[in-house]
Amino acid sequence: GATPVRVTLITGDQVELAPAAPGRVAATVRPGPGRERVIFQTLEVDGGLRVLPSDALPYVSSGVLDANLFDVQELAADGYGDAAQGDLPLIVRYQEPAAGRVRPLAVAAEARPLGSINGAALRVGKGDLGGLWTTLAATPRSRATATAPKLGGGIARVWLDARVRPTLEHSVPQIGAPAAWAAGRDGKGVTVAVLDTGVDATHPDLAGRIAEAQDFSGSGSARDGHGHGTHVAATIAGSGAASAGLRKGVAPGARLLVGKVLDDGGSGSSSAIIAGMEWAAHSGAKVVSMSLGATRPTAPTR
Repeated sequence: GATPVRVTLITGDQVELAPAAPGRVAATVRPGPGRERVIFQTLEVDGGLRVLPSDALPYVSSGVLDANLFDVQELAADGYGDAAQGDLPLIVRYQEPAAGRVRPLAVAAEARPLGSINGAALRVGKGDLGGLWTTLAATPRSRATATAPKLGGGIARVWLDARVRPTLEHSVPQIGAPAAWAAGRDGKGVTVAVLDTGVDATHPDLAGRIAEAQDFSGSGSARDGHGHGTHVAATIAGSGAASAGLRKGVAPGARLLVGKVLDDGGSGSSSAIIAGMEWAAHSGAKVVSMSLGATRPTAPTR
């Protein structure tokens, strides 16, 4: 009796998911305009459902197109269904450096440049995905050769800008921090960046510990409305003032940079994390803490 969920793929095709047997769903595909002759392959992967159009398969197989873009159950579960979100967030890597690049993909809005991967986070309206795919797949000659197919539009690779959420860490005594303190190693002189839900700068344990804070989540400030980021920051470099030293952090002598990459609901995007890492590296961080994760991790690597 559950309401079917519709998901528009990056190819512009629509997939409708409806409950079938207990714990299973049935997928019905509605091809995009002009795509009636495309063949669709349905696979069960890691307990989820993947719907792959035949013209996208070579790009997925070669790794230039993220397979998570076709995991329809995960897309629906993460809020990328058409009723929940009107656009599809992507991360792209460009073929050319920024200096010589002509602006690619006219249908996409560049939400955030990501210089460390020569790319950007993009948002594409669901109604524009068909046009996007026409541009990306406009290299038919490469598919007829033995070489890996290349995307068009000046794009080298495409990933889903996946949602990420906080995960918990091990406690201070379990990692032997008291023994390190006894040896005189408390993090003094080290800058640690915490990429999480922000920070409560008024917390007694963090007084004098935070050198700088930046927001990458779109929340408008680095204030922690969730609590996890403050918890992680205090676990790393908290003074223990609020508990008379009982809950002192792992490296109480460390200097903290705080990047808010997850919103107050505990959700964020892969591109926000990349932007936070770029900022942390440019700001002198020797260590970056990211106590977070995703059901199906997807992000560019170098």
